[in-house]
Amino acid sequence: MHRARALSVLPATLVAALLAVSGCSGGGKPAAQVPAPTPSGLVHYTPATGSAAAPATSALPTAPKECVRTAGMSVEQLTGYLKELRSSSGDYQTKGLTLDSSGLNFTPEDIKRPCEAVSVKLAHYWVDLKKTHEANVVSGARYEYSYTLIGTASHAAGPQDGRVPDTAPPGPSACRGTVSVTYLGEDIPLRSLPYDLKLADTTAPVPVKVNGDGVLSAIYVSPPHPDSC
Repeated sequence: MHRARALSVLPATLVAALLAVSGCSGGGKPAAQVPAPTPSGLVHYTPATGSAAAPATSALPTAPKECVRTAGMSVEQLTGYLKELRSSSGDYQTKGLTLDSSGLNFTPEDIKRPCEAVSVKLAHYWVDLKKTHEANVVSGARYEYSYTLIGTASHAAGPQDGRVPDTAPPGPSACRGTVSVTYLGEDIPLRSLPYDLKLADTTAPVPVKVNGDGVLSAIYVSPPHPDSC
């Protein structure tokens, strides 16, 4: 309401000039211009707005950000890029694409984020535990592990920040935990999964190492009460 009253007292010639500069004159919509990729792979990127069009005077224009075109990358190139993509938190060694108890989370830094969504694979495994040796004063309890694939699917992450839906691992139960791996390229063989898992009376996920050139992140969720297995 305040902006409407202020505009009504401006001279007609100034109003026309302002409308022409904002792109409203002539009733046409200016054609979008796609910037050419630079040799470094960085191009200008402006985050998408909501579905509803905002008034032209509702916000000041923001400076464009830089992004990396990933569409033509090989599996090896995309793997290396995502492994080096840092989180927007700025904390040391934090990653832009992470895996936790809620699934895939995409929060990269503004510079070098991908220009388009990237497709990654996510596999979930059951981890069945069997106690083979009771704990005593000399050593702790020992367990055997066996893995069963729950499922593998491809998911699109980015380019906007947020959690990828339907990527959370299933909850553990009794003597059964889970391992989840996000990766690119060939599927993960069972022999590459960890067999030195640490058991704890908590279901908080912990990062684990999974062998494979395309592995981006992996977590383990322990059964809530492993001593009873």
